[in-house]
This record gives sequence, C-alpha cells and structure tokens, in this order.
Amino acid sequence: MFRKLYENRKEITNILFLIYIIAVLSLTFVVRETMVFRTPHNRGVVTEPFRELQAMIEQPDHFFWFMQIALNVLLFIPFGFLLPCVSRYFRSSMAIVASGFMFSGFIETMQYITGRGLTEVDDIITNTTGAAIGAVIYWAAVVVKEKHRKEGILL
Repeated sequence: MFRKLYENRKEITNILFLIYIIAVLSLTFVVRETMVFRTPHNRGVVTEPFRELQAMIEQPDHFFWFMQIALNVLLFIPFGFLLPCVSRYFRSSMAIVASGFMFSGFIETMQYITGRGLTEVDDIITNTTGAAIGAVIYWAAVVVKEKHRKEGILL
C-alpha cells in the first residue's frame, strides 16, 4: 500500500495543492460573508503596514489580534511547502515567496472587488511570511530527504 502511495506521490501532491487552494479561496470569500466581526460588502482598505501588530500591543484584546496575525501566517505555510512540490519552476525561495505575495495580493484585490472583508496590507505581509516559512520547511525536508537518500533510506 505504501509503495503505491509513493509511486503516486506527484498526483497526490497535486490533489492536495488543489484542495488547499480551494480551501483558502473558500475561507477568504465564502466564509467571509458569514463572519460576525466583518461587515458584508465592506470595501474598507487598510494600507498602514503592521497595523494589526500595533493593535495587538496596544489594545486589551491581545489574543484576537494575535490570532489574526498567526492565522494569516499559518494559512500560507502550506502554499510555500506545496508549490515547489507541484512544479519544479517554483523551487527557488524567491519564486515561492513572490508567488505567495502575488496569490495574497490576488485574494486582497478580489476581497476589495467583491466587498467581502477588508483589504489589508498586513494580510499580504503575513501571508507572504507564511509562504516564506513554508519554503524554509520545504528546503529543510529536501535536505533531510537527500541525507537519507545518501544513507540508503527511502523517503
């Protein structure tokens, strides 16, 4: 069974990436309409960088702002990890981070156009950070895999 999974790893990775993209788009557009703390059809734009970080430090509800930042970072870690697995053209760290930046920018632009949620520079910064962390995890996995390959251990 594991050999079959190993042989089909490319197809499995492609399917996982597609599911991930659908989940991100659903979270940022479909679910956004039902969230209590966001006003539907609000076309607000927040261009001040690190506003959420400043709010987390200054306001009494630190946990809310921490979660805003942490969840945006966590949301894009799989992007940075899976993208180079799906296409060899995205194996450089710069390509991964640039793609994360563009995908995040696309989401924020579409949120503005559709009026679902706020368009925030902080989201682009934190999402891009998540993609960069995912790239680091990918490259760490490549190093471990290469080390095990040299030792004759199949991963």
